[in-house]
Amino acid sequence: MIIQKHNYLTIICILLIQLTMKAESIKQTFPTLIAETLSGNKITLPDVVKGKKSFLVIAFERQAQPQADDWFDIYTTNFQKQGYVFYELPMISGLWKWMSGFIDSGMRSGVPLAKHNNVATYYGPLDSYFTAFGVKDKSLVYVFTLNENGQITERVTGKVTAEKIRILQEQ
Repeated sequence: MIIQKHNYLTIICILLIQLTMKAESIKQTFPTLIAETLSGNKITLPDVVKGKKSFLVIAFERQAQPQADDWFDIYTTNFQKQGYVFYELPMISGLWKWMSGFIDSGMRSGVPLAKHNNVATYYGPLDSYFTAFGVKDKSLVYVFTLNENGQITERVTGKVTAEKIRILQEQ
């Protein structure tokens, strides 16, 4: 009887380990996000990057721009050669939509022309994105890598560090 209980416990433990491993391998699909690039193209993520590995930098405040710039440098030196596509996504409350022309014009003048196709501004409700992206501090950038199916493979937050680069490269 004791041996039989031991066997049941062993089987239950093996099943729990398998279920845990399966849950870890399920990747979250990046939430749908409609934005407009500084070059005037409307994009829908993750659709626009399907079939490509992607490197996304999301910012909720203007003060996060230096972090975003540093992550772009990491993209160009570490990920671009591996076939990743890049998007920087300023996320702005829909309350500012009426000023979008002025805001986007200011961004266009401050962002190199070569990046205009890769900087896409979102104007709209932010709460669902705060939840989806796990936003705890709006002053930080949120960096995501996606696989070819638009699923999040890794995410890091804030300033560039060697450890964060390593995490993004490990997928």
